[in-house]
Amino acid sequence: MPRQPRNELPGGLYHVTQHGLDDRPIFRSDTDRERFLVYLGDELGRSAWECLAYSLMTTHYHLLIRIEKCTLGTGFQRLNGRYAQRFNREYGRRGHVFESRFRDTLVETDTHRAEATRYIHLNAPRAHVCERPEEHVWSDYGATLGLVAPDPIVDPRVALDLFGTDLRSARRAYAKFVAERDPRIRRGQTRARPRR
Repeated sequence: MPRQPRNELPGGLYHVTQHGLDDRPIFRSDTDRERFLVYLGDELGRSAWECLAYSLMTTHYHLLIRIEKCTLGTGFQRLNGRYAQRFNREYGRRGHVFESRFRDTLVETDTHRAEATRYIHLNAPRAHVCERPEEHVWSDYGATLGLVAPDPIVDPRVALDLFGTDLRSARRAYAKFVAERDPRIRRGQTRARPRR
């Protein structure tokens, strides 16, 4: 049976994630990550996307993308295909690099957008890659907060517009938001019902 087409909404904001096949690494080196970001930058222009946040892990990536046109499916097919072909050539391998299709979630409210951005930026600390989100160099977080050089993928004024129009105060407000304790606990860590 053919796959159902994706619902794409012009102007829509999507949290997109893509995992490696069998949770294998999709980034083996910093060069791989740099290459992916170059390809992502190319695709932002080609598909008329705007990236508001990203985090590259070892076995997967997270992006927060706003699309102008219905190019989500075609753009990610091109981005992932281009990267996978280069990855296979680089490492002398054949076959799939990524698991089936990328996953996307339409972000429909400002609250959802703020939580999705925080989730993306806290992905590395939660995976124990680093202690604080600004230490993860394969994320826009440090640049968005102005702690390191500007990131060509994410415009901090757009990424932080929920937190104010003045960039300095928006950066402070977002850093405070990210530092708040996240009340959600992953499934399986606590019982849904207390024992009797």
